[in-house]
Order: sequence, then structure tokens, then C-alpha cells
Amino acid sequence: MSKSAEITILGCGGSGGVPLATNYWGNCNPNNPKNRRTRASIAVRTERTCVVIDTGTDFHAQTVRENINEIDAVFYTHSHSDHVNGMDDLRYCAIKQRIMGNEGYKIPVYMDELTSIDLHQRFPYLFRESVDGLYIPLFDEHRLIDYSPNIIDDLVIDNFVQTHGIGRSIGYRFGDVTYSTDLSGLDSMAMDAIKGTRIWIMDCGQYGADEVTVHANYQKILEWKSIIQPEKIYLTHLTPRNDYDTINAETLDDIECAYDGLKILANI
Repeated sequence: MSKSAEITILGCGGSGGVPLATNYWGNCNPNNPKNRRTRASIAVRTERTCVVIDTGTDFHAQTVRENINEIDAVFYTHSHSDHVNGMDDLRYCAIKQRIMGNEGYKIPVYMDELTSIDLHQRFPYLFRESVDGLYIPLFDEHRLIDYSPNIIDDLVIDNFVQTHGIGRSIGYRFGDVTYSTDLSGLDSMAMDAIKGTRIWIMDCGQYGADEVTVHANYQKILEWKSIIQPEKIYLTHLTPRNDYDTINAETLDDIECAYDGLKILANI
């Protein structure tokens, strides 16, 4: 039986956000608040559950802005810094639970093996106790199995593999909605996993480019759209090259830019 969920765009910016550090807006109109973009992330909320996908550099500010008080689990797409560097703030979600009396609490985090290897090297104090005992493990790590569902209370989250340049990332689907950030290619298995999607939140970090390297461009979006035929596409992982009003004027009516704080209602 389907239930309603609210998907919040915590951030829809590229790796540098918009504006970039030192206040560079590029083609974006600084007077339009929808051009102010933090790093790419979403929250999926039902009546009982809140799951976040990626904890980027702006994770702290995003949760405060969107009044996210509890997080039941975090899923990671890959280990690039703009998607994981908020892990240091994520540990305070577990610390808060322990302060409130939930002794021994660890926050569930889901990732593939490659992401895990990288994050254990970069953030060892989050996964194991330090020699001096100052840092204790605060994450309950779960290994993603490609193309297998994960159940967090009343929320079922399916995953699939995407090409991201010479590497890979993980896409996620929950009911009618699919989230595909940081991708340059999708094979037949991934397309099969996405079929039936009504709302597709998609990386278009190379909007305006003729070639696809590590992010999708608009031509690639249209190619995938013709196969999956979703009702609505929201473009994410946008850069200072991508002005909100300009892109919306250039794209089809059922394709539009996401923006920070956008809330999407869907069935899951």
C-alpha cells in the first residue's frame, strides 16, 4: 500500500555551490534566491521516517534551514567531498541521541564498498575508537548490495549503479521518485530499475556542454527521458553557469531546475 512522502531538495548545487567561494555567481542572477545553491542532497520524509541522501559540505546549514530534527538513516551516493564532508556534523546526530538517554546509539549509514574504503581512510575517527578514547564509533555502517532494497521503518529505498566519469555512483528510487545525482551514464540494468518513475531528480551539471564527461548534459537528459518517460524532471547539481530562469525558459515544460528548499510530494 503506497503512502505519501515529502522529498526536500536540501541542496541542488555542484561541487562548489552557487555562488562559488569568493562570491562568484557566473551566469547566475544573484538577485534570484533560487540561484543560491548549496551542495547536492535530499531528505525523504514520511509521517514516521526521515532519510537523508548524502551529507555534503553544507549539511549542518541544510538541516537547520529545513527544521530536520531527527534522521533515521543516511544513504551515500559516492565518496566525493561535496557529498560526504558533512559526516563530521552527522556524528552530532548520534551524540544528541546519547545526550537524550539513548545510550550506545549509532546512526545508520548506508554505502557501497568503494565509498566505505575511502571514508574509513579519510574519517577513521567516525568508525572506530581512537587510541586515546577521545573518539568513539558513532556510525552503524551497512553495506549496500547493488540493486537490492533497503527498508528503513516504513520507507523502502531501492538502489542502482550509475556511471560517474571513470568511476561509479549510486542512484536511489523510492516509489514514484528516483534520485540520480553525479552520473554520466546508465546501463540497461539501471534503466530497468528506473522504469515507471514518475518524478526524476537528475544531475545536469554539464548543461550547455556538447560532451558528457563526469556529469550529464541536457542532450543526455532528453535521451533518457525518451526511454523512461517520467511526468516531471528536476535538474540538480547545477553550477554558476546555470541561471535558474534562463534554463527554465530553454527547457521543455516538464523539465525545470530544482532549487534549495523545493518540496516534492509523491507516493512511495
